[in-house]
Amino acid sequence: MWILIPSTISNNIIIISTLENHWYRVSPEQSIGAIVTYRPSREDTESPEFLLLKNRRGYWGFPQGHKEKGETEIQTLVREVIEETGIASLDIQSYIGKIRYTFFKSDGMKSEKEVTFYFATSSTQLVRISIEHESYRWVSYSDALWMLDHRQLRSILLKGHRKGLY
Repeated sequence: MWILIPSTISNNIIIISTLENHWYRVSPEQSIGAIVTYRPSREDTESPEFLLLKNRRGYWGFPQGHKEKGETEIQTLVREVIEETGIASLDIQSYIGKIRYTFFKSDGMKSEKEVTFYFATSSTQLVRISIEHESYRWVSYSDALWMLDHRQLRSILLKGHRKGLY
């Protein structure tokens, strides 16, 4: 009988131990996300609007998804934004940073996820959301901070703002 006890993180690898002292190394799930703003042109100096997606559990967030084998981070970013929003005209501006969190999968297993975020602009506000989401909104920076449900998502938005990206 295997009973998992708390894991530790060492060099981006989760170390899980069992009562029989067998060790397993499991890398966190890797995802790529985008903070997308609407700017009709590069010359537009008005405050940008941020795209938020509301998932089926009712939480607001940014487009993001799993990196598939053989994809670069940018390829994943473009694919996920197209799949989740229908937006194909993206101008990827800059790397923002990474967040890490734990969650429980539908089978009850605890999982670790690391999401790398980039900042991108779009010249369109036309969105066609995927079946993964129930709604979307283009909102101001302050409204985005207020609407984001998870602390880590607010922190990555703040990090991009501190870097002067938006």
